[in-house]
Amino acid sequence: MTDDAAWADLLDTFERALDGGDEMAPGSFVRPVGPPPEHLVARAREVLERQLRAIEALGVARAEIARELAALRRIPPTRVSPPVYLDVRG
Repeated sequence: MTDDAAWADLLDTFERALDGGDEMAPGSFVRPVGPPPEHLVARAREVLERQLRAIEALGVARAEIARELAALRRIPPTRVSPPVYLDVRG
């Protein structure tokens, strides 16, 4: 596979992962040898910007979930009393 094709395939993988959200995690990858070809640099920068925005959104979501969990922990647990009697007749 040429470097051009390897870089294009890698960018395709990253774009599919970004488009798929939680549905598609790209797993490990091997960086192609050398810098990206000049005609793919703009596309690589766009993918990087999208990845950075996704990382930022995940940080915001994590902080919101942490606040919600903290609020839930402040709610006192309910105490359920055991039954006082047992109906054996039905």
